[in-house]
Amino acid sequence: MATVQCYNKGCGQKFKLEENTDDACEYHPGAPIFHDAYKGWSCCNKKSTDFTTFLNTKGCTKGRHNPDKPVEPQKPKIDQSTRDEVITVESSKQAPALPRPEFDSPLKRLPLTVSQSLKQALEKTEGQKDTENKTDGDEKNICGVKIGENCQNNGCKISYEGEHSNLDMCKYHPGIPIFHEGLKYWSCCRKKTTDFTEFLEQLGCSTGILSRGSCQFLCQETKKVAACRYDWHQTATHVYVAVYAKLSDPAVTFVEANPIRLNANIVFGEANVFTLDIELRGLIDIDQSSVSLAASKVEIKLRKAEPSSWRTLNIEREQMSENKTDDEKADEKAEEEGLEEMVDAVDLSDL
Repeated sequence: MATVQCYNKGCGQKFKLEENTDDACEYHPGAPIFHDAYKGWSCCNKKSTDFTTFLNTKGCTKGRHNPDKPVEPQKPKIDQSTRDEVITVESSKQAPALPRPEFDSPLKRLPLTVSQSLKQALEKTEGQKDTENKTDGDEKNICGVKIGENCQNNGCKISYEGEHSNLDMCKYHPGIPIFHEGLKYWSCCRKKTTDFTEFLEQLGCSTGILSRGSCQFLCQETKKVAACRYDWHQTATHVYVAVYAKLSDPAVTFVEANPIRLNANIVFGEANVFTLDIELRGLIDIDQSSVSLAASKVEIKLRKAEPSSWRTLNIEREQMSENKTDDEKADEKAEEEGLEEMVDAVDLSDL
């Protein structure tokens, strides 16, 4: 009797119908699987990277040979009338962009976390300063505190009346004075005024007691503006700004923001001050943003308010003076130079 072809997967042999028993065929009842360069069968999970080995994999199940050829699926008929038709696929509609608020919208201070490495580094630095003060007793006496001496913190009105003065609540400005476009204000609270006397009389915006923010009656180093290297990177949900300032002071360092503005005031090292005030490229969620202080850097974590990729961190803001005449610019420059001389002549510690 003639032989017929078996169509079971993995068999491929020819057999005689009268010899077709219940265990004559070894085949794969499952389906072939091709994934990550592997070839295998779903029924026995035998995998191989070689296609010939896959074809020669012995069946995992015994049964009868199958002489019936499986029906091939019909190919879809092509409508000749629509052969040249162009199919347009529209992308899903994106949510409308959020409106950008004003740059001068109210700022909110971001929560700040101090790492253990920074705490240990600051404690070590304080210990070294205490040792130096003990060995330099004469210098300490020269720089001693006198009755009636004013607090050295900017904006504080407290004067030294004895040891109990160290327990007084100090209200001061942790930032630096800024004079721009005829306005005078502190970088920490940004209460702007055009009158210099009113600027000097502004009360402090921060308070502190028995800490680095308490009254400073001893001689202290003048804070100086310093330049810091910073960079940024982004993920799908956040923007990270890293300012490489070593040993930042948690008591006077702060970062404020509104949805499109970032204002960072970082005090680090030996009374160095770094200020970063920029308009952000995209919008941020202030309530889900934060700041982390480490021994070697300050990392600002900004949560994106909408899913988008930022081409740059910030937008270059146009200076208001660009539309002014040359005479107006010259008068403004002379006014700023005169104000700077007045500031140099005024001891802000006597406020």
